[in-house]
Amino acid sequence: MREPAPRRSKFSRFYIASDDIDYNMKSPLDNKIGYPCRKFIAGPTQGTLVAGQDLKVFFDGTATRQGGDCQFAISYDNGTSFAVLWDKLTNCFLDTVNGGYEVPIPEKLPAAKEAVFAWTWIPATGSRGYYMNCADVRVENYGQQEKYIGKELLAVNVPGKQDLP
Repeated sequence: MREPAPRRSKFSRFYIASDDIDYNMKSPLDNKIGYPCRKFIAGPTQGTLVAGQDLKVFFDGTATRQGGDCQFAISYDNGTSFAVLWDKLTNCFLDTVNGGYEVPIPEKLPAAKEAVFAWTWIPATGSRGYYMNCADVRVENYGQQEKYIGKELLAVNVPGKQDLP
């Protein structure tokens, strides 16, 4: 994920200025790169989600591995739990528009000064690794708000989680 800029991303002015960049950002999670959020601590806000509007999410890279499944999710507890905002199943990366997607943000999503936006990907071919990036975000909502209860984020092929073939 390029935008919103993930934790320790080379696309974030904050992480560039603090010389705290993860140059392994495109690697799947494993025993060293942990779940959730690559085990990176929260940083400064890197973007804003606005309830009822689409969030433009852009990616860096060209490997599509014939698609696969992507999920986009929100956490209000710094990554302890995630609720899925949008699924892009089967053909993730095969039909992006200008290198990204417009992720629909629910109209009644609660406002928050601090939240975590997550993107995950399980490729269709090759390594069935679990890829994940997280961005620290703010959520704005000036209308009606309700607790968001989405389905739980699928986490597989990482230590402590189910393995998929």
